[in-house]
Amino acid sequence: MGSQGCINVIRSFTFILNLFFWLAGIGTLGVGLWMKFDPTVTDLWKLQNGTQSISASAYLLIIVGLFMSFLGFLGCCGAWRRSQCMLSLFAIILLIAFGLELTCAIIAYKHQDQVETYVTSSMHKALITKYGEAAEYTKIIDKIQTDLKCCGVKSYRDWLVSAWGNDMEFEANKSPEIGIGNNVIGRVPASCCNEEGFADYPENCGVSFNKLELWTYERFLHNKGCGEAIKQLARNHLNLTIQICVFIGALQLFGIFMTIMLCCCINKKANQD
Repeated sequence: MGSQGCINVIRSFTFILNLFFWLAGIGTLGVGLWMKFDPTVTDLWKLQNGTQSISASAYLLIIVGLFMSFLGFLGCCGAWRRSQCMLSLFAIILLIAFGLELTCAIIAYKHQDQVETYVTSSMHKALITKYGEAAEYTKIIDKIQTDLKCCGVKSYRDWLVSAWGNDMEFEANKSPEIGIGNNVIGRVPASCCNEEGFADYPENCGVSFNKLELWTYERFLHNKGCGEAIKQLARNHLNLTIQICVFIGALQLFGIFMTIMLCCCINKKANQD
């Protein structure tokens, strides 16, 4: 009777735990779908021709989500049917998955600064050479500046070194330092304007700011650079992702422990019978 009670309690815990795994898999699947179809995410990667990379990452998360859902289903079935074979398979796969997730998390954490630098430098290059020349890049940069309420990469001064801002040509192999401009007069896109700017310049905000030094129009512009805005957006998502991963990792370790305990109880009950 004692062994049977032990089995029932642990089986219930294991079943509930695997239900969480299934839900975690659905959540991971949702993140993958978000990366695949969210326009802000895809726009950022289009700036450096990284649509294939973001698609690969999204598909990877979708596959992982489906795998986790299957794993949770396997664990639920094993716990409900008291199948040592299914439970053992579940524990082994879960341990391997935990190791892979931990490795990926460490690699992602170590390289986050490199990714942020790559994104901002790519946006700066697109801003100074492609804005106004390539319709797709122009649309993406305008959307980023509008959605994130930012201007330029480091600040609105980045437009002072842009070909569009000064109506001049830049050689493809020359890229001025981010946030530094030799000129003081130049225009900015309307997407750089804040509410006060549109109120005072409803028809030509930003594009008409080449009559005086650009700093004189500062109160009409978003003062935050898009580089910092993108980094903050990434950090916010990273913090949430870390919290979710820690929670899922703790569940996985607890799930392995509970599965081993359930297998031991089932084996002990079988020997007694």
